[in-house]
Amino acid sequence: MRICFITTGDIEQLATMKRATGMAKPLLETGNEVALIVLDTENNRRRILLEAPNVASLFFKTGNFKSEIAQKNKLIEEWQPDVIYVCAFVVRNYIYKKNLKGVLSVVEHSELRSAITDGKWYKRYIELFLENMSLFKFSGQVLASRYLEEVFQEKLRSFKIKRPLLYSPYAYNKEILQMPSTNAIDNLRAEYDGKKVILYMGTLSLNYGFLDIIKAFEILTQKRTDVVLLIMGNGRHKSIGKEYINEQKLHDTVKFLGYVAEEELSLYFGMANAFVSPINNTIQDKARCPSKLFMYLAFKKPVITCKVGEAASLFKDNGYYYQPGNTQQLSQVMAEAIDSNLLKHDVNIQKHTWGARTQEFINWIKDIKK
Repeated sequence: MRICFITTGDIEQLATMKRATGMAKPLLETGNEVALIVLDTENNRRRILLEAPNVASLFFKTGNFKSEIAQKNKLIEEWQPDVIYVCAFVVRNYIYKKNLKGVLSVVEHSELRSAITDGKWYKRYIELFLENMSLFKFSGQVLASRYLEEVFQEKLRSFKIKRPLLYSPYAYNKEILQMPSTNAIDNLRAEYDGKKVILYMGTLSLNYGFLDIIKAFEILTQKRTDVVLLIMGNGRHKSIGKEYINEQKLHDTVKFLGYVAEEELSLYFGMANAFVSPINNTIQDKARCPSKLFMYLAFKKPVITCKVGEAASLFKDNGYYYQPGNTQQLSQVMAEAIDSNLLKHDVNIQKHTWGARTQEFINWIKDIKK
């Protein structure tokens, strides 16, 4: 098969490209030809070189949505794939009808954008239109969460049409996320005075719960001094988090690391004593698939989260859970996790590699073609 992934934006800001780079190498290794249509940025080039150096990289330049649509469709026309994989059905990823003729096309939904309530009301209607339109425009739908799978099953019933669906959450790259050497871990831990480390990686947005993590950690520091909180990532509310840290004088125990390149993650993950991944009991959070959950899995450390959405599907009744928004309970679970350093779950991590996801995808495509 000649498979072409259509992406948008820079991977540092938009995570939807992760599947394309994650699945590219396993697809190549199983005898397929793969191309990635990607924005020409330093971060994107570095990610491709790291995960899929032998893929056909088809770069487009930054422009308005009309320019990007035109560039992407020209690249599709030139490369002539027989499978098109659209990583997110946004306006900038619109595919001309002529480029879909005789081609098997699939689109991924990694969140329910029509359910995001903190934006303009009319944007939600646009997103709802795109979600519904995708059912008619593409041959199949890939859903990154069980909640999304249920939503799109209901949409198909309501429109009285049939389309193949594939439940396929995110995964991790086992070749990149390998446990670093003990010496490297000890050296990094020494930078933080040998303290127990709680690590959060994600978007620094209030609705993603990162301020709850800081508040819960503050409660923890009132009882003990042997802990440090590392925060990876950037986001629109980072300044609010920093202001809170200044007010509460948490500079010595809460550290903002900013964006950390994937090739450097394993050292921090290997050094951490526990990970935290807040998930709110909202439609938005039930629908999304936190890619960090699967990356954390590889390091066999406690993952502190909420029994909501994909976390509940993954860990079932065996998680380090707290009620969303309950910072007192989160603080208690943090203490339990770093002191026990034991796994509660029995998840088979080999089932959550990009290689495993790729094989499921290949089998699904073969079934569609029958």
